[in-house]
Amino acid sequence: MKFLFPSALLFILLISSDSASAQTSQVKMDSLATNLGETFMKDKQAVGLSIGVYNNGNISFYNFGSTEKGKSLKPTQNTVYEIGSVTKAFVSLILANAVLEKKIHLSDDIKKYLDGSYPNLEYNKRPVTVEHLANSTSGIPNWLPATPQEILNAPEDSTAFLRDRIYGAYTNKDFFDALHKVELDTIPGFKSRHSNAAAQLLACILEKVYGTSIDKLVKKYVSGPNKMNNTSFLASTSNNKSLAVGYNEKGIQMPYFTASSMKGVGGLNSTTADLVNFIRLQLNKNNKAVALTHKQSFNAGYYSIGLTWLRYKHANGNHQVWTDGGTYGFVSYIVFYPEINSGVVVLSNESDDTAPGKLGNIAYQLFDLMQKK
Repeated sequence: MKFLFPSALLFILLISSDSASAQTSQVKMDSLATNLGETFMKDKQAVGLSIGVYNNGNISFYNFGSTEKGKSLKPTQNTVYEIGSVTKAFVSLILANAVLEKKIHLSDDIKKYLDGSYPNLEYNKRPVTVEHLANSTSGIPNWLPATPQEILNAPEDSTAFLRDRIYGAYTNKDFFDALHKVELDTIPGFKSRHSNAAAQLLACILEKVYGTSIDKLVKKYVSGPNKMNNTSFLASTSNNKSLAVGYNEKGIQMPYFTASSMKGVGGLNSTTADLVNFIRLQLNKNNKAVALTHKQSFNAGYYSIGLTWLRYKHANGNHQVWTDGGTYGFVSYIVFYPEINSGVVVLSNESDDTAPGKLGNIAYQLFDLMQKK
């Protein structure tokens, strides 16, 4: 008969204890995520929901509802959703790579990269810089060309269709013609204000710097290296069978985002599986480009802004870094927590004013569980 030395016995006991603890943690995670998803789906306007969790090396997916209203088509981790402004985080990562490659500087006056004269893109001799485009402080209006009266005066249910038709027909020439007419009302870098037009301009500048399309840049710097094979622009135009259908709060099917000149604003489509890989990339402490996108670029008070990413410090010292997005019929939320090497992505194919808050609440409750272990 062989006897275990005390140290060997202790080692076995520790492994068993760790394994039991991990199983208990996973059971708690599964239970909470299921409860949160089922609660979300009780809202009469809800259609489908997909959650992806990266918990310090462990990956879990939870799916609810349907990819199409009125059908039993449960989503999976490979169901494709429009991710809206989360696209901007991809573009900012390309910008960070361009900075490290010394192709561009964050402090550059954007007029350096524009054809023609734009004396209007400064205020009190303070120019809009590349950094201002990425941290939402450029002062450039949200939409260029400005939202036409036809959309402003239209019934709420028809505005998405009108915006899709009108902005979908705009070209880069229309955009830059409108850019000539912008009148800044404050010093760039002074105030945070959401601007799709600034994001669109940043994508155009990066295309010019690299001499190629934003599609190819995303594939080269983000989706390709990180095995995000279901992440691409304008998936609806490729008859993607995995693409969910998006709706508004009244259950009306919404148009897909297909404005080709505005890809950098919110044109990406992705899955929870791919976006969990994106979270893992964000948690890579050795990636200098990623670190640059997280670095504080603007102090907005109780939170700070990096290059697209928002950052908040909780009372216990843990940070959350997040961004969100929405299109006519989709809402997305992605967040990660560096100190506990974890993150959450939540995607919905129904869009209304309350959906972003609901998705953020799901992510926070999962985070609260993860940080307590």
